Amino acid sequence: MVKILHSADWQMGLRARHVAEVAAAVREARLAAARNVIQVANAKRVDAVVLAGDIFEDNLVEDRLVHAVLGILAECRSPVFILPGNHDALTPDAVYRRASWKQRPACVYVLEGDAPVPIPGTPAVLLAAPLRQKKGMKDPTSVWCEQSGAEGIRIGVAHGSLRIPGKHSADDFPIATDVVTRAGLDYLALGHWHGQYIHEERAAYAGAHETTKFDEPGAGQALLVEISAKGARPDLTPVPTGRLRWCAIDLDLGQGMESEAQRVRAWVKKEGPPETLLLRIRTQGAAPEEATSMLEGLREELLGRGVLSVVVERRDMPRAEVEGRLAEIAASSPLVGALLDGLAQPLAPGLTGATEEGRLAARQLLSELVLEAWR
Repeated sequence: MVKILHSADWQMGLRARHVAEVAAAVREARLAAARNVIQVANAKRVDAVVLAGDIFEDNLVEDRLVHAVLGILAECRSPVFILPGNHDALTPDAVYRRASWKQRPACVYVLEGDAPVPIPGTPAVLLAAPLRQKKGMKDPTSVWCEQSGAEGIRIGVAHGSLRIPGKHSADDFPIATDVVTRAGLDYLALGHWHGQYIHEERAAYAGAHETTKFDEPGAGQALLVEISAKGARPDLTPVPTGRLRWCAIDLDLGQGMESEAQRVRAWVKKEGPPETLLLRIRTQGAAPEEATSMLEGLREELLGRGVLSVVVERRDMPRAEVEGRLAEIAASSPLVGALLDGLAQPLAPGLTGATEEGRLAARQLLSELVLEAWR
């Protein structure tokens, strides 16, 4: 039996230029999430913590940050095994070769070679594939297939992209999807993809311990991995570790600015503590002239109420431009022109089953369909 906590992609020192105003808070949250990982490991009494690459954003991070990370790792009651990834590759100037890193606690190990590394007190060994450069076209796990599978429970640790169509690029350290079978692994602990992803039961990306950006589903977690015996299916349990919430909401400016703004206020109020929320507002539809000032006012209001960050992404169109394009389309298509003219007229008195709201909604929908086709 072996129990490990699998994490990856801490990227300590992340510059977070995409949310520059709160970059310092984002970096601090990554440290807090790292403490959460170690606290979970201690609470679950794991045999080891396995960090599958990219613990640091790069090999240029300050020594102060290196000492901060080592201070967190020192709190772990079990061994911590760290794999160099593509961000913190095992180059001559690697973080892991610094004098500051050499002051690490006795429980912290760097996986520098491909020889099996025993997990103390268990029948399990780690097979590592440390990276030594930022990009690479070679499968870093290929060497495992040449090694004997006679040891006990075999756990691979690698950083790269599983060779799944549409999910990898040629220079992204592509990993064969059948390596688990060919190398006789009981589990493959992966890093590089920031969302948690389990592939065919025995291979998984733990995901970044703290979400890095918007549109990163499955991040902010670690994986508790329990293997009862060699050949047994691993029991994988997602464990939340993240602190910040990166959420998005869409606003249709054609539906009325005040009603849409009120919807955002209600959503934020219901969503939870504002101080841990990074919100992206993405606009669409036909925008009135006052949209810019109203959106800036809404942003300032939300920030004033404690929301950590508010990013407004404009995808709307000025209403005057919308009307101009509709006029061009209507002029070139008599059928569309007739439909738009008809929907622009007030309803005839006594018309059964029709409402003014329905007429306006139908015109809005037709306008959106026409403009989408125009784009």
